[in-house]
Amino acid sequence: MHGTTFARRVALSWARSRELTPQRVWPVLRERGGLEALLSTDEAELADRLGSRGRAGALLGAPRDSESERWGASVEGAGIRIVTAFDEEYPAPLAEIPDPPFLFFAVGRLERLKLPAVAVVGSRNATRYGRDVAARLARELSHAGVTIVSGFARGVDAAAHEGAREGPGGTIAVLGCGVDVDYPREHARLKGAMAATDLVLSEFPPGAEPRPQNFPVRNRIIAGLASGVVVVEASRRSGSLITARLAADCGRDVFAVPGSVFSETSIGTHELLRDGAILCRGAEDVLSELFPSVGAPARQVEGQRIPAQLSVEAARLYEALLREESLTADDLAQALDFPAATVLAALFELEAAGLAISDAGRYGATRH
Repeated sequence: MHGTTFARRVALSWARSRELTPQRVWPVLRERGGLEALLSTDEAELADRLGSRGRAGALLGAPRDSESERWGASVEGAGIRIVTAFDEEYPAPLAEIPDPPFLFFAVGRLERLKLPAVAVVGSRNATRYGRDVAARLARELSHAGVTIVSGFARGVDAAAHEGAREGPGGTIAVLGCGVDVDYPREHARLKGAMAATDLVLSEFPPGAEPRPQNFPVRNRIIAGLASGVVVVEASRRSGSLITARLAADCGRDVFAVPGSVFSETSIGTHELLRDGAILCRGAEDVLSELFPSVGAPARQVEGQRIPAQLSVEAARLYEALLREESLTADDLAQALDFPAATVLAALFELEAAGLAISDAGRYGATRH
């Protein structure tokens, strides 16, 4: 066992109890000033504070729960780390939220928890634009030494994890099921790769299935681990908006990436921007706000640096033109899934910056 055996036994017992939740226990624990003071509280007083004698009994009986300690040892014997809220490895930012998990289960490199972190989240039904933006944003932040936190869902989350793995910052996946459960099934290979070089964690015990109610619970951990949350695409009812709200409630910065006004998956991000979220056009916006000492990331495609000051759309057009010369505006719109007006505005930006030239309606990139 790692850390203080007594405190770990308590955390294991609380996590396995059906009577106790972080939402009920943490306010009382903080009010009492620490674990020992809490466990010295009179049971009747604690029952009144927690709302039932059953909860008070479960809380106070935790130090004697040797069965939970044996269960924890068997889990760790199977190669899954357990990090409790009382362990040194428990990340300080997560401990600051109102209801941090009593513990989490982890596979991979716990060192990822020591790096500065940003969450990149969004729609499961992301457009190609959304996936591309998420991957590039995560890649650039990772190259700047920032760990990318996301929820391992289809769409934006998967793109963010994949992009982040290309840089030294790497990535952390927070699951809504047990760390040994392959969900989504098509991400099994990605999860295996992340377990070797990055970090996969969950509040839910091994074997726990991905139930719908798990994901809003999972989202508070994503928000808690990160200094800020970037929402790339989101419909009006997207779960990523829950993550954004939880982040704001915890005092974290919320960023949103603009999209097409015609896209259902941009409704949520545009509403976030309307309500005061920080505009995110690329990694430099996030870095300048959260980690100003890091500076703007350098982007590179086939040996060509992508200027950091370009908008998201112009940068993607420039990348496309570097890969294939002599494209029309229609070609670019179709290839990048951009509205025609967005393509024309981005081409104007590139031409003004001296990065694109046109000839008879066809465009090419200038190399520098």
